[in-house]
Amino acid sequence: MRFLPLLFSAILLAGCSSGPSTPSSNLPDPLNLDVTSFKLSNGMQVLVLEDDRLPVYSLYMFYKVGGKDERKGITGASHFLEHLMFKGTKNIAASKFDFMVEGNGGSSNAYTSNDMTVYHENMPTSTLDLMVGVEADRMVNLIIKKDEFEQERQVVQEERKMRYENSPRGQLYLRTMEELFKGTPYGTSVIGDIADLKTVSRDQIYRYYRQWYAPNNATLVLVGDVRAGNVKNLVKKHFGELMASDVPEQSRASVPLSAFVPQVKAPVDVALKGQSSTPVFMLSYPAAPSGAPEAFAQDIMSSALGDGKSSHLVQKYVLSKRPQVATIYAANYTLEKAGMFMVGGELVRGVDPLKFKKDLLKELSSSCMTAITENNIQKVKNQYEAGLFRQLDTSGGLAQFIGDRQSLYGDWAYYRKELQIYRGLTVKDVQGACERMFAQPGHVWVTVWEKNSGSAQ
Repeated sequence: MRFLPLLFSAILLAGCSSGPSTPSSNLPDPLNLDVTSFKLSNGMQVLVLEDDRLPVYSLYMFYKVGGKDERKGITGASHFLEHLMFKGTKNIAASKFDFMVEGNGGSSNAYTSNDMTVYHENMPTSTLDLMVGVEADRMVNLIIKKDEFEQERQVVQEERKMRYENSPRGQLYLRTMEELFKGTPYGTSVIGDIADLKTVSRDQIYRYYRQWYAPNNATLVLVGDVRAGNVKNLVKKHFGELMASDVPEQSRASVPLSAFVPQVKAPVDVALKGQSSTPVFMLSYPAAPSGAPEAFAQDIMSSALGDGKSSHLVQKYVLSKRPQVATIYAANYTLEKAGMFMVGGELVRGVDPLKFKKDLLKELSSSCMTAITENNIQKVKNQYEAGLFRQLDTSGGLAQFIGDRQSLYGDWAYYRKELQIYRGLTVKDVQGACERMFAQPGHVWVTVWEKNSGSAQ
């Protein structure tokens, strides 16, 4: 899960509404990233950033498909397919793929989110032709053997149990998403609903693969000891003849933006029984999607309220003379088409969850003017920019950074706008976002505790 703003984080993925109208190409670039960008005739976007400090490179393949693109009956298909993509193709057996990567001293992995699926390798420069060919082969030649499909079905079900059913914080997060985004494509688990994981067929997953894994739904990023001209030739050789798919754009056009927006109009309280000796909690509100002007202010607001020892909620509830919580945080979780603002943590033994919730709601509604000041807003901005530069000291961090923006904003240099917006936010902007957030009539409150008896109203 990624709760930090897109600009300053390494995992989850977002991007929809636009910020300022100024083109990114006309804005100052503090990073001076010299990215070569080109697109094949079949629609595949390619980004190359040359860096010859070491004889290695990072390859990131972004597919714009994730949990929000699934429907009832095939929830979890994107994540299930991510597992199967390592099981071999018509040309490359799974064992041979492992040998190609690890036998050459490299590493490979992947991840799936609500909005995206990403595959990545870190490899020595001498393997560039080989690995570009491997990714092209995996895009169109996947085979799904029946026995391997059933084995991965069990693996995925066990993963779900480990992440959610057997984890108090996993229970907390999953139920919060289900309640806040009820009736929307974001209201299901990325790993998938249990019933769907048990019944989804091999043919359904293969059709999903053929529909979404296509060059016009992909962005290939290469960062490291490579040359843009050579990359262009290799990409044309391996990907140039692959066919585009008409499913991605048709599917997106069929679902209006309003279908993703949370419709929580009144407080929702849920008490779950779980393996936590003290109550863990999460309070969540509907928030803006990534890229919307309000989202940037909500990012800053979340850190001012609950990120670090000096933040307002930590001072109020953890470091006070009579602490009520062992831990507390605030975070703004931006998705491509919606968002969620949350306050979560773990109560001190003996503190009643509902009494604490009442006090927390009162504190949040009165904290906007007192907790958000010029000093702490500037501190948060400084921390964000420092975090940005720390993230970009590896080829993999750079590849993910520019690939996120290209695949979801259509602009690898979108970070220039992001920096411009963050730097321009005023105390008044953030205070206004704070007041609008906590004036909303609807929110979701979830607790997980071994002494809870079950779902509340």
